[in-house]
Amino acid sequence: MTNDRDDVVFDEVLALALACATDGASPPPDLKRRVLASIAAPAVPHGFAFRSGGDGDWLPHPVAGIRMKVLALNEASGYATLLLDVAPGTTFPSHHHGGAEECYVISGTLRTCGREMHAGDFLHADAGTDHGELITDTGCRVLLVVPPESYMPAPAR
Repeated sequence: MTNDRDDVVFDEVLALALACATDGASPPPDLKRRVLASIAAPAVPHGFAFRSGGDGDWLPHPVAGIRMKVLALNEASGYATLLLDVAPGTTFPSHHHGGAEECYVISGTLRTCGREMHAGDFLHADAGTDHGELITDTGCRVLLVVPPESYMPAPAR
């Protein structure tokens, strides 16, 4: 192609040929949205991974009232980054930390260790510590960085 005019003509001819080749069925709206988004998105550099903020990819958690989204899994370094969505009235039972745990409250409230945590609060627990119950009356969304085996059922890893 030698100039911009050739590109425009080629694109119109290609679009027409593709349109004629279909049976007239439209793609599902979600597929169309994802294809258009991937075309518009710049290339991702090697070593980077992006996750969309959509409502998909939630997994059930072993504790009733909690669903989780695996944001990252780094088995080589021994940690997983999880987003937990916790329903109001949920209690997470007492547990032992086989590895370090880090918890950042994004929204809602969470009671633990005799304190009530609010959005923006952070808790670090060393490996080898024991944690009492965690309780939310309001519901909460938290970001957890934990050893994968601590919170993730085997099929999710």
